[in-house]
Amino acid sequence: MSKSAVIQQTALQLFSQQGWKRISVDEICRQAQVSRVTFYKHFKNKNDLLKQLLFSQKEEIRLRFLHFLDHEISLESIIQKIFQMQEEALNGLYSQPMQADFQYHSDEEMRSFFATLEQEKHCFMSHFFQQLQAKRIIQQDFPITLISLFIRKIDELRTDPQLCNLYRGKEHQLNIDALQLMMYGIAYKKEK
Repeated sequence: MSKSAVIQQTALQLFSQQGWKRISVDEICRQAQVSRVTFYKHFKNKNDLLKQLLFSQKEEIRLRFLHFLDHEISLESIIQKIFQMQEEALNGLYSQPMQADFQYHSDEEMRSFFATLEQEKHCFMSHFFQQLQAKRIIQQDFPITLISLFIRKIDELRTDPQLCNLYRGKEHQLNIDALQLMMYGIAYKKEK
């Protein structure tokens, strides 16, 4: 495994456990058993490392969604795979400590990066649902704009104080419940 991969794997583990704000470059280097020189040979700083991790995850997820489109599978199967992907994300870069750091970050560079990632996600998801609609996996008359807006609202729900209080200690369930609410309401209705 390359030094860059070791650093990334170590950082992913540390970030998912404690968030990225509480982890220093020194801690990453110590756990990865690499020098600071080696770290800075591969990454400009900790933010650059986090961006690399998030970009890699985004690309992996994008490829998995495209795989769904290339293979004729049912909405039920897609939903199960999306839940599985969501669970993986919630145990990794979108763990509770990471979500808290995303929510309360103040670094302008990272805020801009997160906003760009969100925008790219929403554009991709809109395209994804258009393709599902074209394949008659979801209802033909269901407006994609509504689906896109609902996905944005799911993202907003994660930070709603009332829901955060309701789901305290079971934050993963909020994500699962919101996704289930959306996904099971758009299944294609076969004519009798």
